Formats: sequence, C-alpha cells, structure tokens
Amino acid sequence: MWLSTYNIKEIEKMGKLNIKVREDIDTKFRRAVFRRKGMKKGNITNAVEEAMLLWISAPSKPSEEKGEPAQNLNDNKT
Repeated sequence: MWLSTYNIKEIEKMGKLNIKVREDIDTKFRRAVFRRKGMKKGNITNAVEEAMLLWISAPSKPSEEKGEPAQNLNDNKT
C-alpha cells in the first residue's frame, strides 16, 4: 500500500477569481506572460499572483487612503 509522506499543512489553499477585463489588456498581458515565462500551464496564474502582490505592496496614493475610487482605465483608452 502506498502512503503519501507530505504534510497536509503544506498544501496551499487557493482562492478563485472570475474577472472581466478589456480584451486589449487581456491580450497584452497574455503576450507578456508568454514572452517572459513561456507557454506552460500555470504561468498566467503565477503572473497574476505576482501582479497582485506588487499592487498590494505598492505605496498607496493619498486619494486611495481617503476611499476615493481609483482612476478608471476605460477613461484612457488608446
């Protein structure tokens, strides 16, 4: 009988996001992930996690601390 030797506590729980983004942003992001990391399962997830951590650790702007909404990206379509 085969028994697993890993510790249950070592397994990370994963959250799930279902988001909608503009198609041009999605395309640019996917191309950037492919260029930097290659086309391998999990690379987009890893890149999104990295981006989220960078966003969380970035210093907040005074307007964000007051609870004002962030600038809408749709206002800057190119």
